[in-house]
Order: sequence, then C-alpha cells, then structure tokens
Amino acid sequence: MNHILPASRVQEGVGHWLIFIVDWIAPPLAGVLLAGALLYAHRARRLHAAEQAAAQVLAERLAGTERRQAIWVIAAAVAHDVKNPLHNLALLVEELSDEREPAAREELIRRIRENVTRASDRLSELSRAGKGQDSEIDQIVDLAGALEMVRERLSPTLQETAAVLHIECPRGLSVRGDAHAVRSAVENVAANALEALHARGPGGKLSLRAARVDGVVELVVQDDGPGVPEQLQPRLFTPFSSGDGGTGLGLAIARALARAGGGDLIFAGSASGRTTFRFTFQAA
Repeated sequence: MNHILPASRVQEGVGHWLIFIVDWIAPPLAGVLLAGALLYAHRARRLHAAEQAAAQVLAERLAGTERRQAIWVIAAAVAHDVKNPLHNLALLVEELSDEREPAAREELIRRIRENVTRASDRLSELSRAGKGQDSEIDQIVDLAGALEMVRERLSPTLQETAAVLHIECPRGLSVRGDAHAVRSAVENVAANALEALHARGPGGKLSLRAARVDGVVELVVQDDGPGVPEQLQPRLFTPFSSGDGGTGLGLAIARALARAGGGDLIFAGSASGRTTFRFTFQAA
C-alpha cells in the first residue's frame, strides 16, 4: 500500500486505517479461515466415513432380510406342498378301505407310497435350504412330462371334484429351471383353481395350455369357475390374503418359485366362467 498511495494518505486518514487493517487484522483472519477450512475438510472426511459405514450396515441388513425372505419362501413352499400329498393320502386311504379288488388295491397302495415319498422329499428340501445348489436351478425340464406329473398328483382331487383337466403342450417343449419348482408352481395354481371349482359344485373344466411365444414359454392356466372377486384381485399374490378361508400361500409361492427360475406368474384376468393365470418360463 505504501507504493500505491501517496505518503500523506498513508500516514493519516483512510489510507492509514486501511494499512492498519491489512497489517494487523488480515493475517489472523486468514488463519481463522484456513483453520475453518481444515476443520470442515476433516469433518467432511468423518461424515463420508460414517456414511460408508452406515451404507455397509444397511447393505448387510438388507442382505440378511433377503436371505430370511428366501428361507421363508422355501419353508412356506414346503409346508404348503406337504398339505397336498397329505390331502391325497386321506382320499387314497379312504378309497383303499372300500376297495376289494386286489389289483386296484395294489395300485392305490402304490399311489399312497408315492405321496409319502413326495412329502418326505419336500421336507428334505427344507434341510437343504440356503446351501446354494445353483446347478439345480438351471436344469432343462420337459414341460409336457412335468404337466403329466401334475395331472397324476391332482388325480385324487380331480376324482373328488369330478372336474376335467385338459392339457395342451407340444412334445419336446422344454424350459429352464428346477424341475421340482416348475411342477410345484404349476400344481399350486392348478390346485387353487380346483378349489374354486369345488366351491361352486361338482364338475368344471381346468385347462393347461403351453406354447413358445417370442422366445419364452408361456403356460396358461384357465378354469371355468365362478371367477375371482374384484376386491380380492389386487391381493392375489399377497401371502395369507386368501378370501375363502385357505392359507393364501399357494399363488404367492407359485410366483416366487417361477421368479426364482427366471420366469414369472401373472393374473391375466377373471370373469364369470373364466379365470386365467399366465406363467412365463425361460425356453431351453
């Protein structure tokens, strides 16, 4: 400032006070500002580290929640699917008690053993839950054979309800996924449809139609029952939301099983005389 301002202005007046401020106040002020900047940078680093730690904790908690949900799906699927063979067993035992023909009794005993084995297999799956058997998820499943197995499993219920099951599936049509999961998912939806038909009375028709569409395999499950009440439709895939006194797990499990294999299950509409669900599977 001495080289810029005249000497008379440096020694007195505004120039004198300006030099005084610059010489005595500016250095400590700059120090305070520098210290503040350093403190802010240190605090920002601490906040960033805290955010990273919180994000890590949140990620771990989310991973734990997802794992618990996956285990719940497996456990619920086991519990729900064990109910079906037990129901079949009750019907078969009752039929066996009335049957006197040796050949027919032998066939009933064979089917009883099959349902016991099926229930045992489902319980074994629960013990293997979470062990990461990824190789089972990428099997090639013969869809026509899987649907015929579903027909056999549902045969006691079909006889009880006097319903007709019609299957349309081209031979050689295959999908990717776990074979048991595919069968269980389809069986759960079909069993729900038969329950709806039975609630209306004896008879009725249930159809399973499969075809390759746009690089995926679609499987339509359709019944001519009374239809799904409009107020229940938004909650069809919500667990424990059954409107007929059931567990409300069948459709939720079926969708979870389908999605676990890279597919999906949707509600495709309902009207009196026609209710439709649609599976999509990865084509093999």
